[in-house]
Amino acid sequence: MRYELLYEISKPIIQAVGVDNVLRSLVESTARGTESKGCSILKLSPDGERLVHLVSYGLSDEYLGKGDILVDDTVREMLSGKPMNIIDVASDPRMQYRKLAEKEGIASLLSIPIRSMKGEILGLMRLYTSTRTKYAQGEIDFLISIADLGGIVLEKAEAYDDMARDVKDARTEIQNLEEERKKFLQFLSMVAHDLKAPIAAVESYLNVILRGNPGPLTDKQGRWLTRSVSRLDAMLELIGDLLDISRLETGQMAPEMGLISFDKVLEGCSETASGLAEPKGINIEIVKESTFSQIYGSASRLSQVINNLVSNAVRYTPEGGAITIVGKLESNSIIVSVEDNGSGISEGVMPRIFEDFFRGDTETEGTGLGLSICKRVVELHGGKIWAQSPVPETGEGTRFTFSLPLDHDRKMS
Repeated sequence: MRYELLYEISKPIIQAVGVDNVLRSLVESTARGTESKGCSILKLSPDGERLVHLVSYGLSDEYLGKGDILVDDTVREMLSGKPMNIIDVASDPRMQYRKLAEKEGIASLLSIPIRSMKGEILGLMRLYTSTRTKYAQGEIDFLISIADLGGIVLEKAEAYDDMARDVKDARTEIQNLEEERKKFLQFLSMVAHDLKAPIAAVESYLNVILRGNPGPLTDKQGRWLTRSVSRLDAMLELIGDLLDISRLETGQMAPEMGLISFDKVLEGCSETASGLAEPKGINIEIVKESTFSQIYGSASRLSQVINNLVSNAVRYTPEGGAITIVGKLESNSIIVSVEDNGSGISEGVMPRIFEDFFRGDTETEGTGLGLSICKRVVELHGGKIWAQSPVPETGEGTRFTFSLPLDHDRKMS
């Protein structure tokens, strides 16, 4: 999933907030996330003879003012595609500007080649530590994926129009990048958090213009700005979903957990469900077959699951259709189902519906993360979620069901 995430995040955000902001967020988040002294990105000069400093975090102006790095045999080896870990900067003859590095308090240095999506070397990402550090291969592989993001950003800055032609090759390559998922999501969470504020600010400015505060707009200008706001909304939705995934997978949901009334959760979802269905004239019916005792969980997250399932059902149910939400007790579990009489899910699509970023219908809007978030939330409550399509009793539509054990351990796993 990594290259697909990197591509999908970088493409719209570069346009919205600029290359420099994305690169600065990248080096800062990488340094903070790895607890290093600093991080920098160096770009290969057009003549291939020097590495030029672009952005950095945690390094002094004096050290950055030392000048460009000449492409000697050591640097040339790194630019051939080989990461290099200089463990002892003070004694390693391969290190340029050793005295300045010692004065800066740099003990070890890791250089990772930055590649374009075509595999061309564009420069280096460097990680600096104040103690001697020998990186394990797994750590280097993880940092390579971060450097890949820098490569995508640099490539977009130089030749944005070339990206579309490279997508097919990138999607093939992502099959080889499925590892260190949790660490990557932690890094991604920091980047997404840093990007959310400037994107929201851009959207706010556009809305001010749309309201006519600075002056009247032509119809054409209004249409373009409305489309821009819609795109920004989609970007914010994607970032919100990515933050949700990282929080769920890194244990940040624990503070939300407590004794809650599941009756109130269902009642709270009733109004939201009606609001989602009303524009399409879809009838919503909520059937509560039992009175529920308190359970240990997150009311907001369980509401999110039900609302996501209802939203999904509304999307695939025709106007005038029907959606039924049923809650009941069965054995030692709460069972909740959301059933519609819509178009259903094809047999070929069904095995992948809970995968991240998977959308069975590419014509339908959405991030492809809604069902995967539902699965994570339910499993963190000790439950299970599944789908049936068509519904066995009716032969049409789809039914999503999830179970919540009443005796779920209060310690988050």
